[in-house]
Amino acid sequence: MDPLNHIIRIPAPAFDSDLTLRIVELERLKSRVLGGSTHPGVFFQIKFVFHLLESLGSARIEGNRTTIDELVQATVAGMRDTTEQLREISNIEDAMSWIERVFTENPSTPINDSFLKELHRITVKNLRPPTEGGEGDVKPGAFRSNSVRIAGAKHRPPTPFELPKAIESLIRFINEATDPRFDLLRIAIAHHQFEFIHPFRNGNGRVGRLLTYAMLVRSGFRVDRGRILNPTAVFCRDLKAYLEALARADSGSDEDILHWCQFVLTGLHREITLIDRLLDDGYLIPKILLPTIAESVSRRSISKEEGDLLMIISKEQIVDAQTFRSYFPGRSPSSISQIISKYKRRELIAPYPNANSRQYCVNFAGKDLLHSLIQILDKAGFLPVGKA
Repeated sequence: MDPLNHIIRIPAPAFDSDLTLRIVELERLKSRVLGGSTHPGVFFQIKFVFHLLESLGSARIEGNRTTIDELVQATVAGMRDTTEQLREISNIEDAMSWIERVFTENPSTPINDSFLKELHRITVKNLRPPTEGGEGDVKPGAFRSNSVRIAGAKHRPPTPFELPKAIESLIRFINEATDPRFDLLRIAIAHHQFEFIHPFRNGNGRVGRLLTYAMLVRSGFRVDRGRILNPTAVFCRDLKAYLEALARADSGSDEDILHWCQFVLTGLHREITLIDRLLDDGYLIPKILLPTIAESVSRRSISKEEGDLLMIISKEQIVDAQTFRSYFPGRSPSSISQIISKYKRRELIAPYPNANSRQYCVNFAGKDLLHSLIQILDKAGFLPVGKA
């Protein structure tokens, strides 16, 4: 693949191939929205946790050694900006939030050079450059003006002279209006091409995975409609397979490009199918939420009385003061108000849908439940990263 003649194409998979089947299945999943029995107030708490772990997974691919326990402790203490490794993870979360905001405000926003530069700027902000032992860049938000090598790769990324043409070709490919049936193939190929070009001095792996997230959101896997996306899991569940498939696609042959697409779309299908189970409260409540509360009682993060009440709230998903009055019969209205205030201060419950609401759901992202939630999700096979 000659970077001076950088033509990006989409090979056509065979009609009866597994890859075509994956495309059909993913398009069907894309059309599903938040309409299951899980209440949005609960569902989007789980989304927060997944984004937290996506950020950790993407950073760990690059060598970040932060553990889940360390990330949870920093999160509940509100100290996710205290070390360089935690800042790296926080930056990735900020970048995902920025992507969601951009496409919520304008679903047809083009992914151009300005978009890529801003994504890079957010990703490496306040991080030391590699020359100083960090994961930042000496020029955040700027394409490189030097030649680079990719560790472990045989191919040579475009030189600074070749780079503008390669980036122009990639951006044209990303935004090209073609048959939507090829959207998912385009997303997979764009990820490989971004890494092949390596447009920045550092941070290309993180930005490339965020680009995949952005293209998925833009294509219709919309978080604001209830879809939890976890594309990082596609890449970090099996890092060796990811890097091998990515390197194989460097040949530019149709066979190797389609092999890469098969790897990406199979992993994406697996993750979305897995996470879709959380839309069913018949699964989520007994398999995730109640065990999380029981685990928190066992860890003595909360008392048994608190755990019993939180289990009642979890089963109802959204409650008002009447649930507290039923659990504490004979208490005066002022006493019930004090109990509710206490549970809010402890971050055991959260008002829904806003801070002034008088309806509540269990706050599984709060400091006393978050660690247990992650542990239960891990046991159920939802986490893309290990604890080491």
